[in-house]
Amino acid sequence: MSDLGRKNLSDKITESVKPDSEKTTIEKAKEQVTSTVDDLARKATPEEQKSFSQTVADNVKEGHDDAKDAAQKNQATLVETASEYVDAAKEQVANAAQYVSSVVTGAKDGAETGHEAGKK
Repeated sequence: MSDLGRKNLSDKITESVKPDSEKTTIEKAKEQVTSTVDDLARKATPEEQKSFSQTVADNVKEGHDDAKDAAQKNQATLVETASEYVDAAKEQVANAAQYVSSVVTGAKDGAETGHEAGKK
Protein backbone atom coordinates (compact mmCIF):
# COMPACT_ATOMS: atom_id res chain seq x y z
CA MET A 1 0.00 0.00 0.00
CA SER A 2 1.39 3.37 -0.97
CA ASP A 3 0.04 6.69 0.22
CA LEU A 4 3.12 8.64 -0.83
CA GLY A 5 2.20 12.20 -1.72
CA ARG A 6 -1.32 11.73 -0.38
CA LYS A 7 -3.11 13.97 2.08
CA ASN A 8 -4.23 11.99 5.07
CA LEU A 9 -7.94 11.73 5.70
CA SER A 10 -7.88 13.61 9.02
CA ASP A 11 -6.14 16.57 7.32
CA LYS A 12 -8.83 16.63 4.61
CA ILE A 13 -11.59 16.64 7.23
CA THR A 14 -9.87 19.32 9.32
CA GLU A 15 -9.40 21.53 6.27
CA SER A 16 -13.00 21.17 5.14
CA VAL A 17 -14.43 21.89 8.61
CA LYS A 18 -12.49 25.11 9.24
CA PRO A 19 -14.13 28.04 7.40
CA ASP A 20 -11.97 29.86 4.83
CA SER A 21 -12.61 33.11 6.68
CA GLU A 22 -10.63 31.72 9.64
CA LYS A 23 -7.68 30.52 7.55
CA THR A 24 -4.53 32.51 6.98
CA THR A 25 -3.26 33.16 3.47
CA ILE A 26 -0.46 30.67 4.12
CA GLU A 27 -2.95 27.98 5.22
CA LYS A 28 -5.04 28.55 2.09
CA ALA A 29 -1.97 28.37 -0.16
CA LYS A 30 -0.74 25.21 1.58
CA GLU A 31 -4.16 23.56 1.19
CA GLN A 32 -4.26 24.45 -2.50
CA VAL A 33 -0.82 22.98 -3.14
CA THR A 34 -1.38 19.82 -1.09
CA SER A 35 -4.82 19.32 -2.65
CA THR A 36 -3.33 19.59 -6.15
CA VAL A 37 -0.59 17.09 -5.28
CA ASP A 38 -3.18 14.78 -3.71
CA ASP A 39 -5.37 14.96 -6.84
CA LEU A 40 -2.41 14.09 -9.05
CA ALA A 41 -1.47 11.19 -6.78
CA ARG A 42 -5.11 10.04 -6.67
CA LYS A 43 -5.24 9.84 -10.45
CA ALA A 44 -1.78 8.30 -10.87
CA THR A 45 -1.95 5.60 -8.19
CA PRO A 46 -3.59 2.32 -9.25
CA GLU A 47 -6.52 1.26 -7.06
CA GLU A 48 -4.77 -1.89 -5.85
CA GLN A 49 -1.91 0.20 -4.43
CA LYS A 50 -4.12 2.49 -2.35
CA SER A 51 -4.83 2.03 1.34
CA PHE A 52 -8.42 1.45 2.39
CA SER A 53 -8.77 4.99 3.76
CA GLN A 54 -7.38 6.51 0.58
CA THR A 55 -9.72 4.39 -1.55
CA VAL A 56 -12.68 5.63 0.50
CA ALA A 57 -11.44 9.24 0.38
CA ASP A 58 -10.90 9.01 -3.39
CA ASN A 59 -14.39 7.60 -3.96
CA VAL A 60 -15.89 10.39 -1.87
CA LYS A 61 -13.85 12.99 -3.79
CA GLU A 62 -14.90 11.54 -7.14
CA GLY A 63 -18.54 11.53 -6.03
CA HIS A 64 -18.23 15.13 -4.91
CA ASP A 65 -16.61 16.14 -8.20
CA ASP A 66 -19.28 14.34 -10.22
CA ALA A 67 -22.06 15.99 -8.21
CA LYS A 68 -20.42 19.39 -8.61
CA ASP A 69 -20.10 18.91 -12.39
CA ALA A 70 -23.73 17.77 -12.63
CA ALA A 71 -24.90 20.76 -10.60
CA GLN A 72 -22.99 23.15 -12.85
CA LYS A 73 -24.47 21.55 -15.97
CA ASN A 74 -27.96 21.65 -14.43
CA GLN A 75 -27.45 25.28 -13.48
CA ALA A 76 -26.51 26.14 -17.06
CA THR A 77 -29.56 24.23 -18.30
CA LEU A 78 -31.75 26.04 -15.77
CA VAL A 79 -30.43 29.42 -16.91
CA GLU A 80 -31.06 28.49 -20.54
CA THR A 81 -34.59 27.33 -19.72
CA ALA A 82 -35.33 30.51 -17.75
CA SER A 83 -34.01 32.57 -20.64
CA GLU A 84 -36.27 30.69 -23.06
CA TYR A 85 -39.29 31.35 -20.80
CA VAL A 86 -38.43 35.05 -20.62
CA ASP A 87 -38.10 35.22 -24.42
CA ALA A 88 -41.44 33.45 -24.86
CA ALA A 89 -43.08 35.79 -22.34
CA LYS A 90 -41.70 38.83 -24.19
CA GLU A 91 -43.13 37.49 -27.44
CA GLN A 92 -46.54 36.93 -25.84
CA VAL A 93 -46.52 40.44 -24.34
CA ALA A 94 -45.69 41.86 -27.78
CA ASN A 95 -48.51 39.82 -29.33
CA ALA A 96 -50.95 41.02 -26.67
CA ALA A 97 -49.89 44.65 -27.18
CA GLN A 98 -50.38 44.30 -30.92
CA TYR A 99 -53.84 42.74 -30.38
CA VAL A 100 -54.91 45.50 -27.97
CA SER A 101 -53.61 48.13 -30.39
CA SER A 102 -55.58 46.62 -33.27
CA VAL A 103 -58.75 46.38 -31.14
CA VAL A 104 -58.41 50.00 -30.06
CA THR A 105 -57.71 51.12 -33.63
CA GLY A 106 -60.69 49.10 -34.89
CA ALA A 107 -62.96 50.55 -32.22
CA LYS A 108 -61.80 54.07 -33.03
CA ASP A 109 -62.36 53.50 -36.76
CA GLY A 110 -65.77 52.01 -36.06
CA ALA A 111 -66.73 54.93 -33.83
CA GLU A 112 -65.64 57.43 -36.47
CA THR A 113 -67.57 55.57 -39.17
CA GLY A 114 -70.65 55.43 -36.95
CA HIS A 115 -70.34 59.12 -36.15
CA GLU A 116 -70.05 60.03 -39.83
CA ALA A 117 -73.05 57.86 -40.69
CA GLY A 118 -75.08 59.57 -37.95
CA LYS A 119 -74.40 63.00 -39.46
CA LYS A 120 -75.94 62.09 -42.80
